[in-house]
Amino acid sequence: MFTNLLRSCVIFPIIWLSMSPAVPPASSDVALDSAASHPKYNEFYEALQKQVKENSADFGAAILCIMEATDGDEKAVDTWMQSAAKQGNIAAEHWLVNMALSEIPVDKVLSPEVRASYQRLAKLAGKGFVPSMLDASMCLRQGIGVQKDEAAANKMLMDACKGGDFMARTHWLVSTGRLEFFSSRTKPEVDSEIKRGNYFVMFRLSNLASDPAQKVEWLKKAAEAGSPDAYFALSAINSAKLPKESRVLLEEAVRLHNPEAYFVMASGLLDVKGENAAVREAGIQPDPKRGIILLKTAAALGHLRSCLSLGHGYLKGLLGLPKDPQKAFFYFNHPKLRNTVALATARAYMLLHGMGVPQDSAAGIKLLENAADVGHAPASIMLAAEYFSGKHVKADARKASQLLTDAAAAGASQAYVYLAYITAKGGAGLPADSSMARSYLRLASLDMGDKAKQLYDQLITKDTWEPEL
Repeated sequence: MFTNLLRSCVIFPIIWLSMSPAVPPASSDVALDSAASHPKYNEFYEALQKQVKENSADFGAAILCIMEATDGDEKAVDTWMQSAAKQGNIAAEHWLVNMALSEIPVDKVLSPEVRASYQRLAKLAGKGFVPSMLDASMCLRQGIGVQKDEAAANKMLMDACKGGDFMARTHWLVSTGRLEFFSSRTKPEVDSEIKRGNYFVMFRLSNLASDPAQKVEWLKKAAEAGSPDAYFALSAINSAKLPKESRVLLEEAVRLHNPEAYFVMASGLLDVKGENAAVREAGIQPDPKRGIILLKTAAALGHLRSCLSLGHGYLKGLLGLPKDPQKAFFYFNHPKLRNTVALATARAYMLLHGMGVPQDSAAGIKLLENAADVGHAPASIMLAAEYFSGKHVKADARKASQLLTDAAAAGASQAYVYLAYITAKGGAGLPADSSMARSYLRLASLDMGDKAKQLYDQLITKDTWEPEL
């Protein structure tokens, strides 16, 4: 729920429509015993115990262990975590509660199920596990599973800071406005954390720096102190001019379990055809099996692009993966990310077509409307196609035209091609206008070049328009 708080300094995730329970039902005792008897289970459990000892919210080592042990079995994560929680591991229990409290529908924040999850979280917080204390503080502040209580939230946060935990201290500095600007580095409270080697603070300062040289300076300080995010950021900066040096930094970020680093390294390892010259120049050689393992690890940790890549991979048989709509939907429905517009749009597509999940056109349209309302161009285009065809909603070509206009204004050049198509065709409430259609096509060509005309000709030839995901 809040483990990525310090990367983005977002106080709480957007609460939207959810399509299914946040976590699957508890696994059977047989499944839990099978997980516990696996040859690599002890390695997994030791990684969790290390987290408890260090008060760490970094589940990278534990999840990577599961993926390597099970050859990328997505469902094994919950089973192994449940097994470890059954044995009393606090970090595993925190993972399960964290998933249960991810992206709660707005009308369910005080439901009995959410209250029960908060009580589990509060017990972990009472045992002094800092990640649970920070999450409990946020729940108290936002009224998730418990009545809002600002004083109790502040006390919980201060208690988390008592041991000098870097994450808790940075959370306190950010939430109280003490670490708001680059100039904040001179404040006694901030300077004290810098001298202690708090790489969360250093990385935050690198993001606040407006001068590129200062940004790099603070990224280097944060990396030297052990920040996985800083290693990845430095790798990205060096990727074009110093590819080999960039790879070394990227490998360090992978070793330190940065999800973005997992994704980028996986992209290189999956480049079997050698289409990415920069990857080859950096010395990254193809290893599809390892690439998928890293990608699935990043996805389990809540990395959006990894979820999208795997979802599309299973939907269309890409990345060397078999076509499996159910697994595609699994990745498009990640508990921590299901309410992002990208995954919501992907789920809408699958709901409308009954792919990997029972068809539910009403739910699909609702998801598209939510995403289009906040300016997500792909959702607007997909919804426009529905209004133009009248397949799942009442046909309204004018509504389709407006949605496409919105998408084009948001930067989706292909929306002009679709505007050209529906304007040339005409439809319910929209008269055909070949002159206007040509104007739209010219606008599309400004960004798309010849591809605009090629797409338009395909639409006219097929005489149908149904956007693919």
